[in-house]
Amino acid sequence: MSVPARAANEIKDASANRPRVSPDRESGRALHADAEAPRGSAPAGPPKRAPIPPGVFFFGSVFEGWRDPLGLFLRGRAQYGDAVQYRFGWYRYFLFNDPAAIKHVLTDNARNYTKSRNYQGLKVIFGNGLLTSEGEFWKRQRRLSQPAFHRDRLVGFANTMASETNRMLARWQHLPRSSDGHAPVLDVHAEMMRLTFAIVGQTLFTTDVDGDSSAIGEALQYSLEWANDYAESIVRVPPWVPTPRNAGFKKAVRTIDDLFTRIIDERRRSGSDGDDLLGMLMSARGDDGKERMTERQLRDEVLTLVLAGHETTANLLAFTFHLLSCHPEWERRVVAEVRQVIGEREIRFEDVRRLEITRMVLEEALRLYPPAWTFERQAVEDDVVAGYAVPKGSIVGISPYSLHRHPGLWENPEGFDPERFTPERKEARNKYAYLPFGGGPRTCIGNAFAMMEAQIILAKVLRDHTLARVPARPLELSPLITLRPKHGIWVEVGGR
Repeated sequence: MSVPARAANEIKDASANRPRVSPDRESGRALHADAEAPRGSAPAGPPKRAPIPPGVFFFGSVFEGWRDPLGLFLRGRAQYGDAVQYRFGWYRYFLFNDPAAIKHVLTDNARNYTKSRNYQGLKVIFGNGLLTSEGEFWKRQRRLSQPAFHRDRLVGFANTMASETNRMLARWQHLPRSSDGHAPVLDVHAEMMRLTFAIVGQTLFTTDVDGDSSAIGEALQYSLEWANDYAESIVRVPPWVPTPRNAGFKKAVRTIDDLFTRIIDERRRSGSDGDDLLGMLMSARGDDGKERMTERQLRDEVLTLVLAGHETTANLLAFTFHLLSCHPEWERRVVAEVRQVIGEREIRFEDVRRLEITRMVLEEALRLYPPAWTFERQAVEDDVVAGYAVPKGSIVGISPYSLHRHPGLWENPEGFDPERFTPERKEARNKYAYLPFGGGPRTCIGNAFAMMEAQIILAKVLRDHTLARVPARPLELSPLITLRPKHGIWVEVGGR
């Protein structure tokens, strides 16, 4: 289940004592019944102090956060309301679960917030790419990268996504049956990681990187675990200190760098920028028509796009297959839609917008298991958010995982109900209640690419195959930089 059993029990016990909230059916915003001023606006009186959960002397909630961060955030919201201040050693960490407060931080007063200190580990890996850069440099890189995700580019990418999925499905035809003669069993998360990496290779580089997928996957996994540990450390050991952990990290980064440096060098030697995402980045010019990305900037942006277009989409698809195996009635609806829209022919770009049920299922999977399960900002100056004082230097956390399970925003929040994402219900909901791709100016640049990719893959796989979960291998979550299944998602693969 998505919430650990222990956390679920504690949330249930705490629910009777949490502040009274009522769903605002017009905006989808959770409003405290005793609040007089609009949430996120200037308070009528002096700023309040956000409640602080009790914790261990000096360390506060550090150990709870290490052990069960998802449960920590869910319990905090249930017990203390939409604004909680955690103590993590000497750091102040505010978690907001009110859409108006989140809008204030991400949009209305975005200039007062930078990426938090916890992104420093990612910066060691991804350099100064779109994920980690700030200010004018970020604006310039975003402007240079934006044309690569224009709708006209997506038309060609759809064909690549379909053909790479066909390669995977052809390989599945030769899977060995299990030892007891039952249908083949595989880890669909590992399969999606391999597939999305192959798609990134073709759309970004026009290069077959399937042979590199295992080494790069292991290197990315090690690097992200290192970055997560680095972010959560009270006392950080610099990456240049020769510890075994740092040595493993440097080896992983070298593996990643070697691949992308080789690809970029080969493109340079070819004398042509090419007609893929890498080519567009290489040929992009600044406002003066002359300035181009340096080799380092190219490397940083390419690596950032690989993570964004590989890891997160694979996680989304794996969780979606898990949910559909638990809710076969929705799997049947997806299959019926795919057969009606596509039949037995190849899927095309123009089909994607007609796969409405498929999209709704994916959006509900993103609600329950958002790959970017939390993100953070750091206050440059003192601020007041939803009536609460946020001192300069404080970290403000926004957790889509917690926000998407808020009972004041979502009816039956733990339930699987893709009908939440009909056009009418989406229009009635506050857009800051649902943040699978972030919000404000830094909304994920590749969200349309990712959703199209996920729809194409889901449609093609389910048209031909059933994926029945293996009960002996229950789902366990691993909330690192991204939310992923800790031990994979194991399924029996059958034909339709």
